[in-house]
Parts: sequence; structure tokens; C-alpha cells
Amino acid sequence: MKRNKNLTFKVYGKIIELMMNYELVPGQRLVFIDLARQLKVSRTPVNNALSILAQEGYLDFVPNQGYSVHRLSRPEAEDLYDIRDALEADFIVKAVRNVSDDGLRKIEKCKNDYENLLSTRVDRKLFIIDTEFHLAILSMAKNDVLLNRYKELCHKIFLRISIENLIVDRIRDIVREHDMLFRTIRDRDVDGARDLVRMHHQNSKRSLFPLIFPEYAGA
Repeated sequence: MKRNKNLTFKVYGKIIELMMNYELVPGQRLVFIDLARQLKVSRTPVNNALSILAQEGYLDFVPNQGYSVHRLSRPEAEDLYDIRDALEADFIVKAVRNVSDDGLRKIEKCKNDYENLLSTRVDRKLFIIDTEFHLAILSMAKNDVLLNRYKELCHKIFLRISIENLIVDRIRDIVREHDMLFRTIRDRDVDGARDLVRMHHQNSKRSLFPLIFPEYAGA
């Protein structure tokens, strides 16, 4: 029983990885037989993993049709952004108060990694490194539940949106805002860091949503 459970969660992780690498994209229908063959496991752990992913909102299930990767709706995206922004704005206060040299080095590394990938075209790696940048900040709050929740929220946003052919003109602005936020944290400026992170998320939402949800442009 324990072995079957472990295999299920191993397959779960592999499917998340496929989504992360954009080998499974929003709206794509999944055939568990093909997945079982690709992952070199039996059908049972794949079916179990798909069921868990559907319960968590990553997949949609329609009887007699099967599973597909969930495509994020605008109302869902609004809600997830609100929760993520509230979490970070609250906990960044504690993070800045607990700032350490080691923490600053990790934040700076993520900041530089993002800048090194600078492009005018959206790449899922940018989302991943952006998440790591914010997790490095929040890690100084010393709250593992917060980190897991924040990472889950980011996954539920970025693994369920279509990124192909998206172009974001403000990527250079994101680099600049990361740098400003890093400097503010380094200076132990609690209020400045909280204000900056709120502005950062609002600017990202304002630029990204019209590309993902065309109807948002006229809202």
C-alpha cells in the first residue's frame, strides 16, 4: 500500500514537471494510457495522480471524456493574485526584520538569474525564477507553511495559463523592480519593501492580464 502511494506521488510530481516544462499545456486533453507509457509505470498510479491533480484544480475531468489541463479563467486569476499579494505584503514585513547576509545572497542570485534570461518574449523559466526570487525573500520570515502556500499559488497561476507567443514589454521593468526591492530589503526598509512589492504585483497584473484575457484590456 505504501509503495503504491509513493508511486502515485512520484507520478504526480512528474506530471507537474511536464506542465512546468510546457510539455502539457492548458486545454490539452490527457490520455492516461499514453502518460503511463511515457512515464514507464502502470495505469493505476497515473490514474490516481490525475485524480489528485483534478481535485487540486490543475486538471479538469469530464465523465466519458477524461482529463485535460485546466485553463485559468479571469475570475480565478483575480482571486489567486489577490491571495498571493496579500500573503507577500503581510509576511515581507517579518522577512525584512529577519534579513540576513545569507538571505540577501540568495535573493541577489535569483535577481541576477532573472536578469540573465532577459528577453522580450515570455518564457516559463522567467516565471519559475521570478517565483524563486519571491520565495527567497519570504524564506526569511521563517514560515514553511507560508512558503508552500505561496509556491502553490504561483503554480496554480502559471501552470494553467497559455504562454506561447506572449510578449511582455515590461520585462525590463520587472528587472528594475526586482533590483529596487532587493535594495530596499538590504536597507531594512520595512514600509518601503511592503509598498514596492504591492506595486510590483499590480504592475505585473496590469501588463499580463490583457495578454492572457483579451477582454481585460477594456475593463
